[in-house]
This record gives sequence, structure tokens and C-alpha cells, in this order.
Amino acid sequence: MKKIFTAILLAFLTFVSVFGTDSLNEKDWAGQWIGLDKAFPWDVETSNSRLSARYFRKEFASGKTVQSAKVYIVGLGLYELYVNGEKIGDYVLSPTPTDYTKTVKYNVLDVTKSIVSGKNALGVILGTGHFYNNRQNTKPEKHKHFGFPKMLFQLEIEYTDGSTQTIVSDDTWKVTSDGPIRSTNDFDGEIYDATKELDGWNKAGYKDSKWLKVQLVNAPAGKISEQTNPNMKIMQIVEPESITQIAADTFMLDMGQNMTGWLSLKVQGKRGQKITLRFAEILDTNGRLKTVNLRSAQQTDVYTLKGTGIETWEPRFVTHGFRYVEISGYSTKPTVNDFRGKVVYDEMETTGTFESSNPLLNQIHKNAWWGISSNYKGMPLDCPQRDERQPWLGDHTIGCFGESFLFDNEKFYAKWLDDIRDSQTEEGQISDICPPYYMIYYSDNMTWPGAYLFVAEMLYKQYGNSEPIIKHYPYMKKWLSYMKDKYMTPGFIVTKDKYGDW
Repeated sequence: MKKIFTAILLAFLTFVSVFGTDSLNEKDWAGQWIGLDKAFPWDVETSNSRLSARYFRKEFASGKTVQSAKVYIVGLGLYELYVNGEKIGDYVLSPTPTDYTKTVKYNVLDVTKSIVSGKNALGVILGTGHFYNNRQNTKPEKHKHFGFPKMLFQLEIEYTDGSTQTIVSDDTWKVTSDGPIRSTNDFDGEIYDATKELDGWNKAGYKDSKWLKVQLVNAPAGKISEQTNPNMKIMQIVEPESITQIAADTFMLDMGQNMTGWLSLKVQGKRGQKITLRFAEILDTNGRLKTVNLRSAQQTDVYTLKGTGIETWEPRFVTHGFRYVEISGYSTKPTVNDFRGKVVYDEMETTGTFESSNPLLNQIHKNAWWGISSNYKGMPLDCPQRDERQPWLGDHTIGCFGESFLFDNEKFYAKWLDDIRDSQTEEGQISDICPPYYMIYYSDNMTWPGAYLFVAEMLYKQYGNSEPIIKHYPYMKKWLSYMKDKYMTPGFIVTKDKYGDW
């Protein structure tokens, strides 16, 4: 009994230390959900949908010395925050994805040094991302969709004289969808038109008379809570190994390594000139991209030049799984120095290394590191390249243990347990995919939902973290009772399984 009490006390103290005093209760949110619940003439809502990013802005005055300033933001599907023209934070693809009908996460950002005396400008870009609304109107009987991008925002400023000021999302904000980001479809790529850039849109004094008034939109059904797992970041930069000309204006770039993330480019050309980047993991026998394994995913970025000297660009709201990039549209032959690969996954430390006298073992270890990190995207995925990229549970029953010897993945997997819990039905069923972005995989087998127990056990054995077991035990018990009552023989044998020796 003493050990159990100690474990519960430690879990409570950990909770307090993580959440601290920055957390907001639902009643503390003074803002309203804002967005634009519609597509525009240049958008496409078919299977390979194209939905342009939303740009939001708001100005306010500050005339005192700032003691502290914090932003609380939910930006769905993904957001970037700017204060007086400067991007806040070095994270990407935020916030962490969830089943937005059950849970939505907000981030807390310190902007104390960004607030100036006088006029200030707030700017937010919203993109669809991968999980929120990646291919709207596609297979509605299977895919879960959550609507158009939307935002909840609250800036709390404390001044040195003890007074406070709060700026919230409401109908005084302005918005446009007619900016340079013309599409942020994660499967198919990002389309960016630099001729549509909104110079100074996130700075004070910008003329936004042609912008629209935001709509007050319905809140997502999920409960709002603070995100405690780290966001994704650019964790590594890869320099290409070679570039080869394969046609008159087409080149093949070899990164020398399969990776997940995106490519940054440097280019000079005429206004309206288009650079197309197509991504794949392997080449065919003719040295061209082999994309059959991508199925319907196009994995193609397009950049339209504005024609003002040397231009640099990289996408904001998509990732690709790739080693090779087919590049077309350059007026002169590019070099490897014109490109850099940005490796993106959840911010976490690599804690384990391996080196032996056996080159094969060393390569297996290297391959494992790249394969695991490439599938960390706010949850563990099955693949980073084709038109799936889903958090299947069965891949990580034992996989999470092995991963923990390479990565400090404690907070990452603690968050995923919440996703698994959110998938549970009233009867006790757990989805084979969590969050259940594919809604039809409640197949009542033991091996996939069993990850719920295995992951919690890993967090206890590898990190000494008992809080997930305490937190999730009632839901684990409910699932096992459901399976026992419906499928187990008197000898506790389950004769039903969907996947067999998958």
C-alpha cells in the first residue's frame, strides 16, 4: 500500500511540475473561435484536394513596460505565429495532432521580448496539415474530417506597474486566403506562389482594407487541454550527395539518405517561373522516380518565382518521405549547394548509440534510427510517404521498447496513450488506429489494441513513470472486460483475429 501511495504522489507532483501555472481552464478562455468556413475559387475539394492557407492579423497598442507576455493558441490544423513580423518559436507543424472531436491541444508561447511600445501586430497562418483536413470530401465513410482551419487565441500581457491587458480572437480580426500558400496537402505537397506574397502582412501599419472580416465559427467538439509533449522541429540538415541532369530542364537530386521532412531551395529566375519538386524513395531501372509505392500520394511541391534576385523557399505545412527529388523548371543547371534537406520529427534527444566491428550491424542500427525518427509525427506512424501515414497500434507493441533505447520518447508515448484512450467506445472497444483517422478499424483483435498495455508498461520499465498506468488502468480494464465477455473462451483463449501473422 505504501508503494502504491508513493507512486500516486510522484505522479501528481510530476503533473504539477509539467503543467505549472501557465495552464488555462476552459472557463479561462476569453476568445472566440475564428476562421473561414468555406473554400475559394482557386481551391480544389476533390480527392487530391487543394486548400489555401488562411492568414489572420490583428493590431493593438501597448504603452507601458512589459513584465511578461504569453500567448495561448489553438491553431487547427497547423499554425505559425508572428508578432511584429517575427516568427515565434523554432518548432514546426504545430500543434500536436489529436482526434479533434475528443481533444484539442493548445500551446503556451512566451512573447515578452516581442511586444514593443506603441503599435503591435499579431499574425497567424493556418494550414490544413496531414490529419486535420488533408483530403476533404475523400471517402467520408472511412476518413475522419474536421472542417476548415480555425483558431482560438489569447495574449495575456502583464506590465511592470501591475496592470494587465488581454488580446483575444474575436470578430475584430481580419483574414485572407488569397496569399502565397495555395495548398498545404500533406500527401500531395505544398504549392507556393511568391507573386502573391503579402509583404508586411504581419507588421503594424499594413493596409488590410481588402481583407475579409473573420467568421465566428463553431468550436471543435474536443476538450481543450495544454500540450505537454514537445512539438516537431527541424532536427537535422542533410546536404545532397549529387545532382544529375536527366532531361533538358529536369534534374535528379540524391540526398544519399532516406529521410522525412522537406527540401529548401535557392533559385534565381523570371517572375512566374515555376519550380517543381517531386519526391520519392527509390528510382526505377531507367533512373527515374519510382512512385508506384506512393499510390495516390503525389508528393510534389511547386514554387512560383517572384523574379527579384536570388529567392529561397521551403514549405511550412507538409512533409515528404524521400531520398530522391526530381527537379524541373530551373533555367540553368542547379548545383547541390542550391538545396538542403530538412529532417523533421518530434523534438527529442537521441539517447542511445551503437557501434561494433561489424559493418552490417552498424548499418542495421543506422537504418533503425532513420526509420523510427522518420515516423515520429506527434504520434508513431506506419509510413511517411504514401497515401496512408497512419498511427497503427500493432506496429508499436514491442516496437516502442526498442525505440526507447535510441530516443527519449517518454512524453511522446505518454501523449499517444491519451489518443488510444480517446478512441475507446462506450462498450470498451479500442481502434486499431489511434487517433482513429480511419474510422472503420474497430476490429476487436488483441494484438493491435494490446499496444495500449504494452506502451504503458514500457514507460514504467524504461522511465520509471507509473503515472500512465494509474491514469489509464480503468480504460485498459474496460477493454479487456469487453474482449473477455465477447470473444474469450473459458480458458481465456481468443479465437478471433483480423490480421493473423501480419
